[in-house]
Amino acid sequence: MFYIAELPQFRNKKKGSTLFSIIAIIFPALLAGLRDSSVGTDVELYGNFWFEYAVRYDFVSYISFADDCGIGIAYALLNYVVSIFTEEVGVFYFVLSFVETTLVYIAAREFKEKISVSFAMFCYYTIFYNNTLNLLRQFLAVSVIFLAYKYLIRERYWISFFIILLGVQCHSSAMFSFVLILLYVFVMHTRTKLGTYTLNVFMFSVVCVIMILYKKILLLILKLGILPLRYSTYVEDTVVGGRLIRTVFWLIIAVFAYFAFSKMINYYRNNKFLISCMTISLAFSLVMFMGNVYAIRMSFYFDMAAVIIVPMIPRIYKAKVNNLKMKHIMYFLLIILLVIRWYLEYVHACNGQTYPYKFA
Repeated sequence: MFYIAELPQFRNKKKGSTLFSIIAIIFPALLAGLRDSSVGTDVELYGNFWFEYAVRYDFVSYISFADDCGIGIAYALLNYVVSIFTEEVGVFYFVLSFVETTLVYIAAREFKEKISVSFAMFCYYTIFYNNTLNLLRQFLAVSVIFLAYKYLIRERYWISFFIILLGVQCHSSAMFSFVLILLYVFVMHTRTKLGTYTLNVFMFSVVCVIMILYKKILLLILKLGILPLRYSTYVEDTVVGGRLIRTVFWLIIAVFAYFAFSKMINYYRNNKFLISCMTISLAFSLVMFMGNVYAIRMSFYFDMAAVIIVPMIPRIYKAKVNNLKMKHIMYFLLIILLVIRWYLEYVHACNGQTYPYKFA
């Protein structure tokens, strides 16, 4: 449906393009709303629980309770708004998925002159969609933060700041996304290729060092009251799944990106920022091997760069070898890579307990 919306005969007709895009968003949202409570480990932890409380309590009591428990106010507010119209938790999951995907689609369309938006959404569904069925609060925050990318590349820093602030109200881990503003400013003001490489190596090293020392840093943050005490579980919890899958995926994308680095920058100057996000995601992936479970929480906000940078690869390599066939070959290879990644992480490794999918 996203592909149909991109066709010239519909793209030039705003109503037709919008209709097909809405239909494309509705289908996965229906899967989210119709799923059994066993799909997604966090559904029983704070999904059903908080919606049921929204149905039972008045607004002030509910929001106050959510704030005391460290549940994101924006996430709690969305629960409450839906509960006004229905007591069916499945409707809330439908609305949550619809909102998340709509935000991602709006952000992806900012890059429509440089990428295939339909392929960008394919990347989103294969890389992130299953996680949205599990990490309910955080992926609402992730989708909000991805919208900030749209305004960062326009250098609308104050709008980006307030969007990130909204993301923090969905999930407290989004506070690390304020780094994106500084990252964009520093990277985009680095004028030489060597300078960009040096900055990326520096950021890669800093992330690794910080994540190696993260337990001490996390204890300090907890002591200062910046994060709720429930995050103390991350100090001792060392079980991390999907480490190898993440690392191999980001290594492959890094090879594609850095091998054609100059072409990517010439094609789109903001690729310097997106490649830096990719580099940071790779650093987070590597430190996960050291048992840093919290690394994955912070990496998601940088991972979203994949929704833009992966669809750009076929167009870059077409230009690099001046061959239209290369673009089709690259699309084919990337589709295979994304499907294999999805299978290994969500089917074979059962990450997030979203497979097998069951209807309610």
